[in-house]
Amino acid sequence: MQNTQFWAFILFLFLGQNSWAQNFDDYRCLRSSGDVPERFSLSSAQKYELGLAQLDEGLSNKDRKTQEKYQQKAIYTIDDLLRSGKVLFGTPLNDYVNRVGNRLLEHTPELKGKVDFFIIRSSAVNAFATATGLVCINMGLLAQLENEAQLAFVLSHELMHVQKQHGLSQYEKDIAILKENRQRSLFKKTDFNSALLESNSYSRELEFEADKGGLEIFLKTPYSVDALESSFQMLYYSYLLYDTTRFDVSYYNEGSCQLDPSLFLAKDSLKHISAWVDDAENTDTLKSTHPSTLRRWEIVKEAIAGKTAGDKLFIEPQADFERMRKTARYELASYYLHNFRFEDALYVVQLLRKEEPNSRYLREVEVQALHAISRFSMYESRSFQSSDYRRQRETYKNIEGGQQQLYFLSSNLRAVELSALALYKAWKLHKDYPEDRYIFDYYRDAIYVLQQHIPNFEQLPKAMQEAEIKAYLAKAPAAQDYSVPKVTKDSLIEVLQDANIEVLFDSYRKEYGYSNLDKGYNLARYILSDLMQDEDFEDYYSRTEDYHEAQEERDSLYDAESERRKAAKEEVDRNLGIDSILYVNPYMLSLKRKRFYLADNHSIDFENNQKLLDKYYAEVHKNADKLGLSVQTLDTREVETLTAERYADVATLKDWIRLRMNVNDRNHPIFNQREVDEICEKYGSHYVVTGGYMQEGIDGKKRLRRRVITYGVYAGLLFGGIALTNAEDDGLKNTGAFFVIAASTGLFFQLPAHFVNNMRSRGNQIYFSTIFNTQNSTYETLGTNTKPYNGKIGQLSRSIKKQIRKDLKRIKAEDK
Repeated sequence: MQNTQFWAFILFLFLGQNSWAQNFDDYRCLRSSGDVPERFSLSSAQKYELGLAQLDEGLSNKDRKTQEKYQQKAIYTIDDLLRSGKVLFGTPLNDYVNRVGNRLLEHTPELKGKVDFFIIRSSAVNAFATATGLVCINMGLLAQLENEAQLAFVLSHELMHVQKQHGLSQYEKDIAILKENRQRSLFKKTDFNSALLESNSYSRELEFEADKGGLEIFLKTPYSVDALESSFQMLYYSYLLYDTTRFDVSYYNEGSCQLDPSLFLAKDSLKHISAWVDDAENTDTLKSTHPSTLRRWEIVKEAIAGKTAGDKLFIEPQADFERMRKTARYELASYYLHNFRFEDALYVVQLLRKEEPNSRYLREVEVQALHAISRFSMYESRSFQSSDYRRQRETYKNIEGGQQQLYFLSSNLRAVELSALALYKAWKLHKDYPEDRYIFDYYRDAIYVLQQHIPNFEQLPKAMQEAEIKAYLAKAPAAQDYSVPKVTKDSLIEVLQDANIEVLFDSYRKEYGYSNLDKGYNLARYILSDLMQDEDFEDYYSRTEDYHEAQEERDSLYDAESERRKAAKEEVDRNLGIDSILYVNPYMLSLKRKRFYLADNHSIDFENNQKLLDKYYAEVHKNADKLGLSVQTLDTREVETLTAERYADVATLKDWIRLRMNVNDRNHPIFNQREVDEICEKYGSHYVVTGGYMQEGIDGKKRLRRRVITYGVYAGLLFGGIALTNAEDDGLKNTGAFFVIAASTGLFFQLPAHFVNNMRSRGNQIYFSTIFNTQNSTYETLGTNTKPYNGKIGQLSRSIKKQIRKDLKRIKAEDK
């Protein structure tokens, strides 16, 4: 017996360790795993039908219509989130949250079997719940938690939102407010903000109710109320990162990479963290859907006075909590990077490296973030402000917490210095992992960025001698001439005066120009000293220059051929000659217009939405088979083939596409390229096609009803006319006269709206398709179509079928 218990204990330890089998030194971001939850395995149409079936039969027609509209809105929003890839399930973090959540459900038996807990890839320190029983906890909240009891209170609060159906209540209130405002506006002009403030005021009432009800659940557990005050403080300071420790200004210092403390903000210049105050009357709070956190805490504090409560901050093993929180913080480093919050990513990395200084994952995120800052300091991007703009706006002044130093540093270092810093860190990482081609891509591209300042290796500064280094360190940078002069072509150093004007005068250099790294104070020269003594560096510098010159030559030839085709009036779009593609989650939407005379009276047609997706893929596969083109579909809406692995693959590919569309240079390495290459190798194609199709038109039943009325009027006129002219019997003539009068009356009322109805019966459609090459980060638009749509909702029009055939033929065919 004892032997059996021993082995059971060993097995328990093994399984427990296996569930947290994450190596923080070589960390890989979490992916959903295990069985796909039921919420993912039902289509939107099925969920909508189930929701309607659960409505109270005693509802009035008005209330039923309101709840039907709410079901439609809620299901579409929730399904859009579930299919987005941002939701995690089957991870150790989910397991931990489920254990805490299920313990709370023991005290709310009416919710058992109706609630599911999920984790969202979001840095927001928050959680939310839907009336359908979905409780979502953001990664940012898990990273900020101090103990398990805090999580238990947050979940209790969200469970009360579910129990009280606050989502539906808020929707009904918003509808009532809008209707009331419309009535008021007939007599007096009203401000939209008044409706918004009224709606938010009601929302804050619901938050107080959720706090009160959540507290009742919480007090039934062994958890300590000592965690409650800090829970509200955590929510108030949600704009801060999880730790506000002062940034160590010597953090980046190693070898010749030495950043003098004077390059950072002085202690007395740092922005102090705001005090926790009752801001209930502030304008921003009145515009918020949530009340003042201090006021919420004061009400909760009064409610718990004199009540018996538990004394535990942890019920689950504290080690599990700490590992869960650490994992969430590792996830945040990647999240900030992927969402272009590079300084926040750098701050989280330096906090985590205090425990794991040699973590390959953390060092790689650090290099990626520094490199992105150095690139975007020269080239403007659609999703990130250039350093010139941030320098002028002094963005760092609005930042609280330790990361303010990093915002200051990235805003005030010159581009050549940022590129030198990023290059140094990429060089060090490459030296430690010389066989890793993804790390090498960053090293090579960091060299390329430096080459935008110093095109030739011969123009790089010589490595500092020991005496120069001592002199450099002895003289504070602030005492040097750190002004950045305006620059013209004539003022550039001679070797650069004949350079290509487009290369020289981009948005950064028009303002700041080049620096002579051999004169005066120059941080870049000092940083690069170690690299100048590396025998391989000169070779890589030349190879990088040759690589980009060859690429630019290929691009130039491509552009020249396009211009030739355009001049010769030939087909400009090239055939691609591709044999295998991946179709990934095209956007699909079917909108039903219920009334002919109202353009904005739309509803989502769930049933036809799914039919449209099925027909879209059927058309793709039919034409691909004819062409001999291999097509694999990866779509989170294909519930019959959906697995956790495919769900996670879609999320990674969609993230890659988003990142690629938000950087303006295909040479910029994409942050998750390693994971995307693994996925593409698995499916046997590096070509990803995505796009979308949206259609809107008249509800088919209303269209049919309208046509029946119209044709009935015409038939009545025809029958009546024949009866009057040909009938000899008076009774038949009287019948004919009746039909003529009735049909004429119908025609009288039909004619004024006839033209409008015909115009409004025409629907709209938008189709677009794009193909991405994940190996070289290029993409091309395959085709677009915006022709009017006259068919039934849920059907593909002829023009769209033709466009799909054309796109697939272009993918498969070889270019002439």
